[in-house]
Amino acid sequence: MAELGFIGLGRMGRHMARNLLKAGHTVTVYNRSQTVVDELVAEGARRAASPAEVAGAARVLFTCLTTPDVVEATLNAALEGARPGDIFVDHSTIGVSDAKRIAAKCAEKGVQFIDAPVSGGPWGAEAGTLTIMCGGDTAAYEAVLPYLQAEGKQLYLLGPVGAGTVAKLCNNLLVGIHAAAAAEAFVLGTKAGVDPKKLYEIIQGATGQSRQIERNVTTFSVPGTCEAAFSVEHLHKDVALAVNLGREEQVRMLLGAMTQQVLSEARAAGHATEDMAALILPLEELAGVKVRA
Repeated sequence: MAELGFIGLGRMGRHMARNLLKAGHTVTVYNRSQTVVDELVAEGARRAASPAEVAGAARVLFTCLTTPDVVEATLNAALEGARPGDIFVDHSTIGVSDAKRIAAKCAEKGVQFIDAPVSGGPWGAEAGTLTIMCGGDTAAYEAVLPYLQAEGKQLYLLGPVGAGTVAKLCNNLLVGIHAAAAAEAFVLGTKAGVDPKKLYEIIQGATGQSRQIERNVTTFSVPGTCEAAFSVEHLHKDVALAVNLGREEQVRMLLGAMTQQVLSEARAAGHATEDMAALILPLEELAGVKVRA
């Protein structure tokens, strides 16, 4: 049994913390909203009043937060309670430069930092089948590997700090591009008179198939629901981080920039907190058609 901490109990983090509890570990938790904290405490977790208190109770601290600024501020606060030899594992999606800067700040106090963003959505987090992409020291990674195995099934150490973030940004860049392309294709097909359910069946057996079509069209667009599993706002943030990384690496990011604009339009139209599948809604409005059953 290990003494672990978890900060950030949103759609993903609550399930990940719960899986660490189920694996038999002691987990101290902190979150701004106390409802989910109450739920986890009822299941055996320990409550903390601050990030520093979580760090003081745990030798390995996990975070799953929203934006780079929030991650950095939270971990800076957690460092006040940390001890040399502790390990911080961040499951958030931040920038590569953010990860390196946080790692340097942690190193000043003798704390190892691993950037370990995840993919698989709330469903994968609940099932413990996430893909986890890590960047950091090999010994630190091996020390936390048993805990990562409670959260995910496909685990990778890709290189030094920042490497996990690179992989995650590449993945979510493709998520955004594929989602935007699928929206355009299905609005076009529906406007031109093809039943979107039939179009989906055809594409599933043809060369245009993608996971984003399977996810967005069947789960959200055709049923007409946009309750967020992964929001427009979060995907916009991730695509923007990927585009910024492209600039830093001097890689042309034309499709990324166009996808960022598509997501910006959805945000401006009031869909920021809805699922990323809602990026189709402004295009539907422009075309005067709805991709529905």
